[in-house]
Amino acid sequence: MKYIHPASGQFFAFNVWDIASAKAVIDASAQRRIPVILQTSMKAFAKLDKKEFRTFVSQYSEGRDAKVYLHLDHCRKQTMFTEAIDSGWDSVMIDASDRPLEENIKLTNEICNLAHERNVLVESEIGHVGGTEDDICTVEGGIADISSVEYFINHTAVDSLAVAIGTAHGLYHGIPELHYGLLEQTSRFSDIPLVIHGGTGLTDEMFRKLLSYKNVKKINISTDVKQAYLRGIQKSLDEGLLKKDGFDPLSVAANMHDCMLSMALHYLDLQIGGGVH
Repeated sequence: MKYIHPASGQFFAFNVWDIASAKAVIDASAQRRIPVILQTSMKAFAKLDKKEFRTFVSQYSEGRDAKVYLHLDHCRKQTMFTEAIDSGWDSVMIDASDRPLEENIKLTNEICNLAHERNVLVESEIGHVGGTEDDICTVEGGIADISSVEYFINHTAVDSLAVAIGTAHGLYHGIPELHYGLLEQTSRFSDIPLVIHGGTGLTDEMFRKLLSYKNVKKINISTDVKQAYLRGIQKSLDEGLLKKDGFDPLSVAANMHDCMLSMALHYLDLQIGGGVH
């Protein structure tokens, strides 16, 4: 089951770290009947029992009649690419965006050769999607150059491309200015699926506009998954469920699940309302 380009629709991709977070997102996918991507960061991937996690995602999503894919996000370690491919991940991301363009191309093609032998898709990044610990001005400095984007696409076998258009990882301090023109310009010379990183904190209108571009196939949500988990903990605290006397782990777990479920449903509803999936 692969999300093969170019006519595979659009996806929200949620970073998860364990079975509980994965279950909440899969439940949202099942409720809305919309496919999703579950992403694992390098840190989360290192902690997971890979094959057991792959088995859970496959069996639970099948039981819920949901289409769910596994993706290794922002990876820079050769051993992790091999582990992910061997463990049944559907796609991997090689992040060499901090390297010179030619080195980025070389490293991307090395991973493409490795992954494509096993029918695993590869995502790469051009420009630099920074963190919001940097101010917005420094984010501006990482905007992708359209000539470099075209050169990169023409010299790699990559399946999807994250183009830095002004988003950043983490929580925004203010609303970022997105360079939508890069999406349109890229569509003029390639139908490669584009990926938007740093989705948490964008306005609903920004999401709707991003989803209006047919070449935007994947939008990443990470920080908001963690914030939803935190809201579940805070709700449990407010309800007195974390007191030593009468502590109820099932109710606490239910609050965290429901907050993550609600978060994922919100994004999928935006997709229903404004996407082209």
